[in-house]
Amino acid sequence: MLGSVVQRLSEIGFTCKFVADEPSLLWGKLCFLEPFALVTSASGKNLGEIRDDPEWKAKLFSALAEACAVAKASGAEVEMAKIQAVFDKALPTMRSSMAKHLAAGLRLELDGIAGPILRGAAHYRIAVPVTQELASTVATLAATGNA
Repeated sequence: MLGSVVQRLSEIGFTCKFVADEPSLLWGKLCFLEPFALVTSASGKNLGEIRDDPEWKAKLFSALAEACAVAKASGAEVEMAKIQAVFDKALPTMRSSMAKHLAAGLRLELDGIAGPILRGAAHYRIAVPVTQELASTVATLAATGNA
């Protein structure tokens, strides 16, 4: 059943990959989403502007490294280089839904996105200073309405 769905999606142009290891699937998604959401929200920039700004690009890739470290400590198989390649090739106008919600003054899913990394880091005693800084910045922006 799943094979036919993957085949049909491939025929219409989607790239499909089946991941049988659920923790790796979930952590892989979070390792992309968390740095992207935090950096676009904290900076107010889209992905192209972040890639063009050495300071923000460094924060993006530092947050990615921190997320991957927590994921690996949790038993997930994630490949930082593959996620980094997605950031390098993605459309420059991309902005996370968290950044859009912040700009619109809507409620954020900050704990749902940053929380697993922060809690995992505490549990495994992994330093995640960039993630902590970004999450704090986003929380302050949301609380003060200064997006």
